[in-house]
Amino acid sequence: MSIRAILFDLDGTLIDQFQAIYKAFSQVISQMGFPKPSFETVKKSVGGASEGTMAKLIGKENAEEAVRLLRPVFEKEMLNGLFALPGAAETLQFCENNNIKTAVLTNKHGPHARAACEYLGLMPPLKFAMGANDTKWKKPEIELTTLALSKIGSSVEETIYIGDSPYDLNTARNVGMRCSLVSTGTHSSLELAEENPDSIDPDLFTLTQKRIKPYI
Repeated sequence: MSIRAILFDLDGTLIDQFQAIYKAFSQVISQMGFPKPSFETVKKSVGGASEGTMAKLIGKENAEEAVRLLRPVFEKEMLNGLFALPGAAETLQFCENNNIKTAVLTNKHGPHARAACEYLGLMPPLKFAMGANDTKWKKPEIELTTLALSKIGSSVEETIYIGDSPYDLNTARNVGMRCSLVSTGTHSSLELAEENPDSIDPDLFTLTQKRIKPYI
């Protein structure tokens, strides 16, 4: 595909921060008197903003208080076990070398998203990382994606969204944007295939080699 810009999801797409996510979420959930969830249960619940994840794990009525407790705990843990997923740095460098603009559009708390990208040396080449609480919108709301497209300076037709979940696919579909998924995050290739994205690849290395052409 010949494209002008790429918007990336973050967790499970460019980075793996699940160790810190699990430790922080499980600590808060236990602190609130609920049974400690398994790692896989927490990982499968990630995708929306933190409040949505907590709602899945301990109920909507407890989510707001849980997120209030979560933020300082996560900020202590957030860099522990954090790493860039295979192909992340190489894909971003390929895009920069070939005139393809890149940015992050995520439901992770915006300052946390930027801190993770900066820690891993992904920003630059990423132009920006837009996350939860940076605006009044969250993925998959059309207004947020439209704002990200305006900020990166590209049209729907010349941009692709890359993520790891059906939630990411909905974010792209809501504005008519193409979407490619990788199975490095919360869903397997078989699970992703049920959603009929434009493509599915095992990692960013494969996706870049097979599907991204230099922008002329």
